[in-house]
Parts: sequence; C-alpha cells; structure tokens
Amino acid sequence: MKKIGIIGLGNMGYPIYRAIQNEFKVLCFDPYSNRKDIVFETKFSKLEEECEILILCVKPDKISDTLKKLKTPKTILSIAAGINLAKLREASPTNSKIVRIMPNLPLQIKEGAMGYIGDSEVYEDVKSIFGKLGLLLELTSEAAIDAVTGLSGSGPAFVFSFIHALAEGGVKSGLSYADALKLSIQTVKGSAMLLEEELSKNPVHPNELRNRVTSPGGTTIFGLDKLEENKFHYAVMNAVYAAFKRAEELKGK
Repeated sequence: MKKIGIIGLGNMGYPIYRAIQNEFKVLCFDPYSNRKDIVFETKFSKLEEECEILILCVKPDKISDTLKKLKTPKTILSIAAGINLAKLREASPTNSKIVRIMPNLPLQIKEGAMGYIGDSEVYEDVKSIFGKLGLLLELTSEAAIDAVTGLSGSGPAFVFSFIHALAEGGVKSGLSYADALKLSIQTVKGSAMLLEEELSKNPVHPNELRNRVTSPGGTTIFGLDKLEENKFHYAVMNAVYAAFKRAEELKGK
C-alpha cells in the first residue's frame, strides 16, 4: 500500500484525511494547524521521504513555495482552484506525475462530487484514493475543472444556504426552527435521491418531477411563482457561473 502525505489540513485537507485515514497509511504536515486529533510530521523532509503520493491542500498562493521544497519526483494531487497543470509542473521536481482534482465537502461522508484531470499514468492512484468517496469524473479537458469548481466545489455552500432559507420559510409559517430544519434537510435529500432513482431508469428532466408536485391552482405553483419573481433560477445559475469565473481569474495570480 502506497503511503499518502497530506500537506495542509484546513477546510478541505482535514475532511480528506478523515475520509481516507482508515483505508491508507496517511501522514500529515501542517505547521499552522492546532488540531489535536492528528499526529503531524514535524519535518517536511520526513513526509517527502516516506510518501509516494502527496495530496496538496494548501492555499493557492502557497502552492509554488510548497512544491519547490520537494527534492524528488512524486505523484502530486492538487486540489487548488485556479492553479493549472503547467504551473504545478513548473514548480515540481522533474518527472513528477501531476493530477488536479476538485473535491467537495461531502466526500467526508463518502458522498462527494469530484472531477480530475492530469497525467493518466497515475489515474489508478486517484481512483483508489477518491473513488470510494462519491462520484468521481474523469474530465476530458483542463478547462472543465474550473466548471467543476463552480458547480460541485462551491455547490455545497449554495445547497446549505438553500436549506437554511427553506427552514426560515418554515419558521415564518409557524414551525420551530429545529423542526423546519429537519424537514428541509429531508426534503432536499429525498428529492435528490428520487431524481437519481428516476434517472437510473430512464432519461428524465428535473422539471418533469417538479410538474408531478405542481397541481393547477395549488400551493406549489404559487410558491414557484414567487421563486421566479425573485429570479431564483437566474440567481442559482449565475452563482455557479460566478464561482467558475473566479476560478478562471485565479489562474492569473
């Protein structure tokens, strides 16, 4: 079993560690972390010596400096938004194998939505590490990973915001927040699972399922009317697009 080193145990590095720690031998390096449930390597050189695969989870502006510390070629999996393969190769030791992967937070419970692109020689390593953590898509172009960043990378934040908004709608209508939140979570989860189940049988547009809920003159159509009045579809679509454009902008920094 190949040893894996995780560099950076922040908002994404830590969930990755939590998700794979029982499946692999994992070493961690982060001189700025104060987490008490992880035994950190204190020397970067020790991490490099021990590990064949490095998962790079530091902030984009620290990527180059981190990679330039390496003395030997490695398999490097970078989750940094906006740092392209060319820049990663430029900063890495010659003959390193590089893959960009965009994970998202639900991988922590093995329900992630991820895309990857890079050196195909190490795709089996990518699949062995991330393949059991949710949906893992092999992308056909590097440009597509910015779209993955905007959609599934940032998407959980949009979903959490939607769930909170649903719950507050329930509170406005007379429910306690605790009850409204439980109902909101289950509604989102159940709706997503139903759509997934329907798609496994035959192609179906999400609007087809929406129409099954919507009766003429009923409660749902009045709610949908308010969503459209407030440009709900436009807002969500452009939230994804704004995140995608920001990922593109980061390339120039």
